[in-house]
Amino acid sequence: MSYTLSYHVHHNHTPDRPVTVQATPEQVQSLVDNGYLVIERLFTGEALERLREAILEVAAQEGHVARSGREWGGVFLRHLMEKHPAFLELFRLEPCLSIARATLGPQVQVLPMTGRIAWPDEQGQATPWHLHQRVVPSPRPAFFCLPHVIDALIYLDDLDEASGPVCVVPGSHRWEDREFPGGPHDDIEGQVALSVPAGSVVMIHGNLWHRGLPTTPQGTIRRLLILPYTHPWIQLPTFGDRPQNGLMRPLFESPDQETRELLGIPEGIY
Repeated sequence: MSYTLSYHVHHNHTPDRPVTVQATPEQVQSLVDNGYLVIERLFTGEALERLREAILEVAAQEGHVARSGREWGGVFLRHLMEKHPAFLELFRLEPCLSIARATLGPQVQVLPMTGRIAWPDEQGQATPWHLHQRVVPSPRPAFFCLPHVIDALIYLDDLDEASGPVCVVPGSHRWEDREFPGGPHDDIEGQVALSVPAGSVVMIHGNLWHRGLPTTPQGTIRRLLILPYTHPWIQLPTFGDRPQNGLMRPLFESPDQETRELLGIPEGIY
């Protein structure tokens, strides 16, 4: 199911921007209202296996092994599109890109992709309650621009009670000044534990309260890709160093306006 949004950007000589949204209006509204949207089995078969193998290849090349016994355990891999062609193929990932344009506007930037690997029953691999983009001062200035990022969480393995589901608090992306109650791993009233099959995507607003439950001996390896979208005028995050001669280098030299916009290059935006 899909529908078309017809955007007009009020800027000199800017053409209209139609967007074919690969979701229903109700699904997009659910993301807006609740802060998350589940897309089941976006990747299957060979496409899913290719991503599974690719993240392990990058981890092996960088010398990563299972780590435990600390907060935020597991392995984090940065700038994946620069490091393996399987990830570069997700630069224009539909339907995620179209849903990002439906919620952020027609001009969207694709931020660097991160990967995370967690292993069964390794200690410290649960993630505490956190959010990604809340930098709202109190009191809020009159012209302060709320930060908006839509993260596509791509789960390459089954997410269930054994491997550790992800917990979210619906609607919390709208809370500008609340603090997490209790401890970093305590249950929160209204939380929802999401279990999804391998190859599924959970799209979340970056300010949604969420956490990952711990892995167990009965679970399997848990491989996750995080693909963020934001406005193209937002500053890039500083996680890790972008490889100077990575796979994305030809994209930065492309004359294509949409490509440059997706990279956040100013002349591509305007």
